[in-house]
Amino acid sequence: MSATHAMTDELRRTLKARSDPRLAEATRRYFPTDIRALGVPNAEVRRIADAFIQERGLSPEDRLAVTEALLARATHHEEVLLGFAVVRKAVGRSFDESLLDRFRFWLEHSVWNWAQCDDLCLTVLYPFFLTRTPALTRIQHWTGSRSPWCRRAANVALVKFVSRRIRSSSYMLPLDVILGNARRLLPDPEPYVQKSVGWLLKVAAEHHREAVVAFIQENISGMQRDTLRYAIERLEPEQRKSLLALEYKAS
Repeated sequence: MSATHAMTDELRRTLKARSDPRLAEATRRYFPTDIRALGVPNAEVRRIADAFIQERGLSPEDRLAVTEALLARATHHEEVLLGFAVVRKAVGRSFDESLLDRFRFWLEHSVWNWAQCDDLCLTVLYPFFLTRTPALTRIQHWTGSRSPWCRRAANVALVKFVSRRIRSSSYMLPLDVILGNARRLLPDPEPYVQKSVGWLLKVAAEHHREAVVAFIQENISGMQRDTLRYAIERLEPEQRKSLLALEYKAS
C-alpha cells in the first residue's frame, strides 16, 4: 500500500469514528436525491483535515495527492468534503493555474450534489482565485460542461468576486463575464444551475443595477420563475413589482 493510500485510509477511519447516525439521517433528508452520509458536521470535517496535516507536516503536493485519493475512493458525502478540506489551505500560492483542470475534473467526476459543489467553490476555488483574480475569466467554458455541478460552479465561483477588495486595490469582475455566464445558462434545465444564475445576478445587481435590470428585461421571456425571483430579491419593491408584471405579460 502506498503512503498516500495509507493516509487516506486513516483519514476515512477518523471520519467514520466521528459519525453520528442521527445527523446522517438528517443529512440524507436534506437532499432531494438519495445520498450516503456519515453524519459529521462540516466544521468537524475541517478540524480532522487540519489536525492530520499539522501532525504529518504534509507539503502542498502531499495534500493534493491525498485529496485526489480521497475523492477517487469516496463513498460518503463527507469524504468528498474531507478531500476539499485537506487541500483548501494549500491552493493560495503553491500551485499554478493548471490546477483549474483538476478542479473541473473533480466537479465532473467526484461532486454529486450542490453542497459539495459550493464547498469546493467557497473553500478551495475562492482562496485559489484570491491570489489570481485575472484567472477568473478562464472558467467561463465550464458553462458548457456536461456536469450540472461544473456549470453551477462557473457561477458560484464568481459570486464573491463581483466586487472584491484585494489588498489595497479594488477588483471588479468584468460585467460581460457575469452576463455572459447568465445568458449561456438561462436555458439550462437543471434547477441548481438556475439557482446559481439567480444568485449571481442578485449579487451583481448591487453593483451593476441598471445593467442587470436591462438584462432581465431583455431576457425575461426565457427566464425560469425561480431564477427571476432570486435575481430580483434585493431590488427595490417597485422595481421587483414592475419586473414581475413584465414576466406575467411575457408568459
